[in-house]
Amino acid sequence: MNNKRNTKEIQRDTRIEIRVSKEEKDLFYKYAEDLGINPSRLARNILMIEAKKNLIAKGIEKATIKSYLAYLKATNQLEKLDEIKNDG
Repeated sequence: MNNKRNTKEIQRDTRIEIRVSKEEKDLFYKYAEDLGINPSRLARNILMIEAKKNLIAKGIEKATIKSYLAYLKATNQLEKLDEIKNDG
């Protein structure tokens, strides 16, 4: 049994630049050092975690809105449904 995956190494050759104060940079580098992780890897990990978290939140939000609109339609609250559709 071979548990190794046949995956291609990700080529990370594109840069993202953010502007921070010297104090913010120093704090970030200190935090990375305390964790024993490369600051670039830490920044990438934080970015990906936040993106995933927001994607999930947006998905839940959309599902909730869709469910509420279906509820209004099913309960024949057409006036409220029209009000929401006209406001948005």
